[in-house]
Amino acid sequence: MPGLRVLLLAAALLLTGTPALANERGSVIRAGDLYAEPFIDAAKVGPLAPNQPVTIIARKGGWLSVETGGKRGWVRLLIVRLDAATPAPGKSSAALRTGSTGRTVATGVKGLDEGSIQAASVDRVQLARLDRLGASESEARALAVQNRLKESQVAKLKPGKGK
Repeated sequence: MPGLRVLLLAAALLLTGTPALANERGSVIRAGDLYAEPFIDAAKVGPLAPNQPVTIIARKGGWLSVETGGKRGWVRLLIVRLDAATPAPGKSSAALRTGSTGRTVATGVKGLDEGSIQAASVDRVQLARLDRLGASESEARALAVQNRLKESQVAKLKPGKGK
């Protein structure tokens, strides 16, 4: 259950509007569109090409406000990779470095400064509410029977081939 709490906390943080790291630079991972607003059905400002550089201005949920090629708009968070350049002092993006490339992935707690993360605290009332949402195995089985679901066995996967 602790893993679920962490996942829900991370999701809540992602859904809140937060300022991006000041003038952080990034690049587009794959082709996409620049939107006028942070909505999939918003007007398109223009196309984005792979490896196109962007300057991140702000963040709202799964969207980044960016400036690129003299245009300003919104792009989906998951198509931007942060540059490997040193982050602004006091910012926590260095903690998000991944893999051997030293690049930063544009997910997680990006957009929160170190102070915000250090000042975070557990909301015991919300954790208690989450615990009440869980179901025991017997409750889950009863619900499955009530909805005429059938149990099925799934064979274990065979180990994959190493790289």
